[in-house]
Amino acid sequence: MTVTYLGTLATDRDKVRFHLGDTVTAAGPLPADANFTDAEIDGLVTAEGSWERAVAAGFERLAAEWTRYPSFRETNGLSLNRSDIAKGYREQADQWHSDFPRAVPVYAAGQITKDGYSDDVASDDVDTTGEYDPSFTYVIPA
Repeated sequence: MTVTYLGTLATDRDKVRFHLGDTVTAAGPLPADANFTDAEIDGLVTAEGSWERAVAAGFERLAAEWTRYPSFRETNGLSLNRSDIAKGYREQADQWHSDFPRAVPVYAAGQITKDGYSDDVASDDVDTTGEYDPSFTYVIPA
């Protein structure tokens, strides 16, 4: 398990680790002070498409990890509420998702050609001026 943090914030991995608070080996944000591996961080960046989205996914993972651990009610004046830890990470994930939403692809529904229905009309014959031409037949698909 390799954990690399250079501290320069010059790499996507450094940026993700910095924002997740995963910068010191064996003192990471996961339960039992575990760290994300380099492969996990790199995989998140690849899967999410940016280091910012990878940070959001990392916070989601932290929230999921911390919800698996029980909270302890008061004993000798001490209590431990791990659900607060998970809630904090969930809020961070939501904020990062809000600040860096996933790109939405745009699809073209079609094009209008001069005769309104042919797909064999040369692209030079397509009206791209946007002006109304009385000889141009506009067709609304059924």
